[in-house]
Amino acid sequence: MEAKGRIGIPRALMFYRYLPLWHAFFEGLGWRVMVSSGGRQKERILYFEDSCLPMKLLVTHAVQLKDEVDHLFIPRLVSVHRTYIMCPKFRGAPDIVRLATEGNVSIIDEVVDLRKGGNALLRSFVRMGEKMGASGHESKQAFREAERVFSKFHQGWLNRINRLPTGQLFEPKVPTPPPGRATSLRIAFVGHPYNLFDIDVNKDLLALAKSLEMEIVTSDLLSEKEIDREVSGLSKEIYWSSGREIVGSLFHFLSGGVDGVVFLTSFKCGIDALLQEFIKRRLKVRGGSQVPLLILSFDEHTGREGLTTRLEAFRDVVEEQKRSRSSNVKCQSSN
Repeated sequence: MEAKGRIGIPRALMFYRYLPLWHAFFEGLGWRVMVSSGGRQKERILYFEDSCLPMKLLVTHAVQLKDEVDHLFIPRLVSVHRTYIMCPKFRGAPDIVRLATEGNVSIIDEVVDLRKGGNALLRSFVRMGEKMGASGHESKQAFREAERVFSKFHQGWLNRINRLPTGQLFEPKVPTPPPGRATSLRIAFVGHPYNLFDIDVNKDLLALAKSLEMEIVTSDLLSEKEIDREVSGLSKEIYWSSGREIVGSLFHFLSGGVDGVVFLTSFKCGIDALLQEFIKRRLKVRGGSQVPLLILSFDEHTGREGLTTRLEAFRDVVEEQKRSRSSNVKCQSSN
């Protein structure tokens, strides 16, 4: 069946969490989904100099797609949680892209705000479908199927992240590989999804980690209850859903269960700056962490060579501490 048209999804921001859901929904409505190929141009489009690098990359990817599609999909993400909100820049993302593309492409910018309760997410997708000529019934069917695809995708997440190249992690047509050989170091990588998985932000840090024999785990393995439990003792509430997930995940992993933790942040991200203070104060109260912690900050000037040096040094620290713990256990057993 011939596609109704082409809808473009920029390879940026929450693409790195929700692409399987979005892709399945639009394909279910009969549209061809096109994804930007990557932001590795010699000259990136750096609109709004005060923005963080991930937001700048959104504009780059959107401009790359605008002449190839009938619509761009850039949802106005207010809240993806029933209580907490997204970074305010997500609300203005469609407007930034509309300005950068000079209004030359249609933008599907439906509001997503799960604080409205009930079937708020379903209602948002039904409105998206209506804007693209689908009936309410067709949109509901496509959404239910997209939810099924999304759930199945996450069931194999640990194998995907450790067995696939970073650029293929969110490709719906790439099957999840079977489990492979376990490595000696289990390292948690924590941060906003676009910091973790956008190779134009992090210079493909995950590939480097795997080449250093690290097994990668992420916040996706933790339940909402586990996150809530970890942040329950904070003196201040964290109102950003991604920030809450990051802090809860860091507290969880720094308490054990992994050999080391890497926290990826974006320079100029106000939320990340505050989160670092939360972490430092909590660790000071706790008297430090049980495992080594590495904090990496990224901007458009970050180089891979420096990251390689820091990650290799971090691996050495993790291995030394692991050997030390093993020696202590043996000594206690002999006594």
